[in-house]
Amino acid sequence: MCGIFGCISKQPQNLIKKTLEGLKILEYRGYDSAGIAYITQSKLKVIKQIGGLEQLIKKVKNQPDTTICIGHTRWATNGAVSVENSHPHLSIDGTIAVVHNGIIENYQDCRKQLETKGIKLRTPVDTEIIPNILCYTYNNKHNIHKYLKGQYVFCAVNYKKQSLFIAKKGNLPLYIGQDQQVIYITSDTLALPNSVTQIISMNNLETCEINGSKISFFYLNRPIKKQWQPFNQSFTSSNKNGFSTYMEKEINEIPSITQQIIFQYTNNNNLLKLRQKFQQDLKNTKCIHLCACGTSYHAALILANIIETNLHIRAIAHISSELSETTLLDEPSLAIVISQSGETADTLNCIDILDTKQIPIIALCNITTSTIAKRSKYTFPLLCGPEIAVASTKAFYAAVLVGYLLFNSKTTISSSNLIRNITTTLKISRHLLHIPTQLPNKIFIIGKGINYYLALEAALKIKEVTYLHCEGYPANELKHGPLSMVDNKTLAIAFGTDTANAIAEITARGGKVITIPTPTPSSQLSSISQIIPIQIFALDLALSLGYNPDKPRNLAKSVTVL
Repeated sequence: MCGIFGCISKQPQNLIKKTLEGLKILEYRGYDSAGIAYITQSKLKVIKQIGGLEQLIKKVKNQPDTTICIGHTRWATNGAVSVENSHPHLSIDGTIAVVHNGIIENYQDCRKQLETKGIKLRTPVDTEIIPNILCYTYNNKHNIHKYLKGQYVFCAVNYKKQSLFIAKKGNLPLYIGQDQQVIYITSDTLALPNSVTQIISMNNLETCEINGSKISFFYLNRPIKKQWQPFNQSFTSSNKNGFSTYMEKEINEIPSITQQIIFQYTNNNNLLKLRQKFQQDLKNTKCIHLCACGTSYHAALILANIIETNLHIRAIAHISSELSETTLLDEPSLAIVISQSGETADTLNCIDILDTKQIPIIALCNITTSTIAKRSKYTFPLLCGPEIAVASTKAFYAAVLVGYLLFNSKTTISSSNLIRNITTTLKISRHLLHIPTQLPNKIFIIGKGINYYLALEAALKIKEVTYLHCEGYPANELKHGPLSMVDNKTLAIAFGTDTANAIAEITARGGKVITIPTPTPSSQLSSISQIIPIQIFALDLALSLGYNPDKPRNLAKSVTVL
């Protein structure tokens, strides 16, 4: 889940500044530490620091012009959070620096082989073996996948060759973009500057060498040709629009994205044709498998309920990492995979399983250039724009709304009442849920039917950004065990007005209950907007506790490791 960004140009310029700007946008992929490597006249220089990117920027005081700079934001998976374990990692002779995302599964074997050559590595991190292996294999570098097992992407700067070398194995994302003066390498096209007009996506088992403006591509050590694709970055991701956090900004964008999604899915000819194809596919389908992780899984649970209610087709929501071939029966089926980033490793692994059963895959995805989008039969975009805050808010709503439109036979839907309901809910959210004067020792969220799935998402949101113990339950399940935990320091939040018995059980044991009423008029979609007060409550509670809701501890936005 680490972020990679780099630049190379023919003429020296301030690529350090460009790299730091790119890393700032990629910081959602990890913020345990950050580092850069660049070439000076005399050597390859590495600067790195633990903590957020601001800590690194303070350390990079002088920014000399250079022709090559690479950078990295880390989410620790191998080795503790420390300066030594941070990227970039140097070869023992100091001529090659590497930034890396993913896992090298055979790094212990590689380490032993390097030790037989007299190379004693400085850290326990798997990344450090890459620059040292490259020292011995650089003339045969395009065969690097022969030596390394696992899923990974990495970018190496070679001081002697004054070049960049890139390798990709597995599903992890890496893109190359260019404008008139600079070639860029990035984990996410979101980080590319608006001047970039063309991109290339690196594919599995490919390698690439960039020297100045010359680019060579290889597949399993064989030269290949790749075509540049047009690229237009039509948005600015770093603008908070006057809000103090991305999370609050993105919650407040829900009314506008609702309008955008409904308009596009009911007026855009390409999307209308895609909807027609999808609904034609549904006619022979006996079962729909919905696969996702985290917040997207909760959207899948709601959509499974909507499918069975509206279409009377069996629908099963799966946590992607738990899907196995034994759960897929030999019957006409479709799969819906949901991912904001389109790079979620567990969901990509799930696609491998679905492929073995030859089940057609349809993606609900916010990034249409992503790996999941490319591996699907077709993709329905979430159209909610960049989501920077780690805790997903608007993408959750967008996934449910897009799914609802797909599973609704009507080609038109009135958006005015829905948007009015959402806007009103936004305005009254802080009146519905106040920050408690006494911090609860546990929080329960309860509901029935779709409201139970909302409760699961609400509990996840509170846990993600406040670090408080919070659980979502079906309202009638409390008395079958969890009620034993209720005391006078318990806060319960109830979705809907059909939870009276559970509310009575909680208040009888001293717990405090806040009810989020069902909107009027009530519908499947209007009910979903009731997640907004919880999102704002989680945001405000996190801020009151002194936490940054945009960057929860131990988490990253795009989960690209298994």
